[in-house]
Amino acid sequence: MTPDDRHLLGLALEVCPGFAPGEVVYRSRTSLVVGGLLDGVEALAKVRTPDWRRQCLREIDTYDLFDAVAPPVPVPRRFASDKERAVLVMERLAGEVLAPDRFPVTPVAREDLDGVLAAVERLRHWHPALAEGWSVDYRGMLEGVHAQGVFDEAHWASLLRLLELSGTPREFGHGDLVLANVVRSRGRQVLIDWASSALYLPCLDLAQLWMLLGDVPGARARIEVAVAERADERDGMMPFLVNLTLLLYRERRAHQRFTDDASRARAVRLDAAWELTRHRVRQCLATAG
Repeated sequence: MTPDDRHLLGLALEVCPGFAPGEVVYRSRTSLVVGGLLDGVEALAKVRTPDWRRQCLREIDTYDLFDAVAPPVPVPRRFASDKERAVLVMERLAGEVLAPDRFPVTPVAREDLDGVLAAVERLRHWHPALAEGWSVDYRGMLEGVHAQGVFDEAHWASLLRLLELSGTPREFGHGDLVLANVVRSRGRQVLIDWASSALYLPCLDLAQLWMLLGDVPGARARIEVAVAERADERDGMMPFLVNLTLLLYRERRAHQRFTDDASRARAVRLDAAWELTRHRVRQCLATAG
């Protein structure tokens, strides 16, 4: 371990003295994750680096919600946490993630995708009591993107109208539903890493899955069905397109830093998805009258 790793692990041991650390499972500029045992049970200690403390606070707040109102989806158990030290100690699941890559290129088992979509559907009907600060500021985010010169005036006006029709954020969402954040464990799809959870416009998690699973055969078609099955467009296609626009903007911008061939090819497909979404925004408004 590096000196920084030892410092972060020391914070975890202050919070959970009974944790017996083993191997480093993951380290990055945002966090250190160490596997080990707690009273003979497999556990993980996650410690955020100082600049990423906010994400730990949100994940701990989410676990507080889970304690107050049982979550509608399987999640790892929390053993200990501390906001001041940005530490979360939780159950280590037996199993494997559905896909290790952000953009999977191999098929996803039908039962796994079914399980993820079912989890999204259950989660949107979960309504815990939330304090201020959980709702996402969509108008502010769109204005930030507009300030970058991304939208022409027609596109900007269409998005503002679609946002108005979509209403206010009202669905609790995971917020970072990459398949690496879903563990297949004991026949269930368990959602992990709740650091981006919030109150979103409907279909945020579906929009992210649509964007990320473009190379997975049949995935986008099944997600489109899940969106279309929502009885009111204000809970379905309208907010889906608002969410997808923001997600694609962020992903296309991130891909500007990448120079490898695979990322460049993916950037072309993301550009195509952006143009398709732009067209669908206009089409959706025309249909809505």
